[in-house]
Amino acid sequence: MSAPKAVEAKIIVMAGLPGVGKSTVLSIARKKFGELGVETEVVNFGDYMLKYLMEKGLVKDRDEIRKLPLRVQQEAQAAAARLIREHFNSRASESKGEFVGFVDTHVLIKTPTGLWPGLPEHVIKELRPVSIVLVEAEPSQIVARQLRDKTRFRKDYANERLVSELMRLMRIYAIASATLVGASVNFIVNEEGKPEEAAAKLVEIVRNI
Repeated sequence: MSAPKAVEAKIIVMAGLPGVGKSTVLSIARKKFGELGVETEVVNFGDYMLKYLMEKGLVKDRDEIRKLPLRVQQEAQAAAARLIREHFNSRASESKGEFVGFVDTHVLIKTPTGLWPGLPEHVIKELRPVSIVLVEAEPSQIVARQLRDKTRFRKDYANERLVSELMRLMRIYAIASATLVGASVNFIVNEEGKPEEAAAKLVEIVRNI
């Protein structure tokens, strides 16, 4: 008896600046998918990377990751991407219907040493998403949300001009990464008070892929 054919999961990368409302949009979208009979799961790329490094005994917490040699960080990134894909493929194989896996991550990382790609070649080719979706909002709204949320306030994002520039750069980084695997790139605007509309747009995008 032949082994069951492996199922390739539909993987969507979700990214957006802090304060853009990405988690809210994803939460609403998952409920909509559930109503359509589509199984979904959201994983955080950083959590997978941290777990991998902790199991290897290389770090004890997330803050220690940046102190590792670049080569080790790159190996951990590739391993995390591979583990996520394997997990989602397993979920898709076990699912009785359609399954969609969402990866919450960054397409660029702002550091004192410059801007780093969040989805470099060694990551995106392991993950192989069908689409990269950027959740965006008006810079003034992002700054206002940042100021309201004292638990996640990032003073480096409390500047409309910087937020606008980072969103522009995120589009460039997302397109560059998507080109390596032939993925689509989509932009969703999460207007203030209208996360339902943004979630509906996300469902529409995914259903059409």
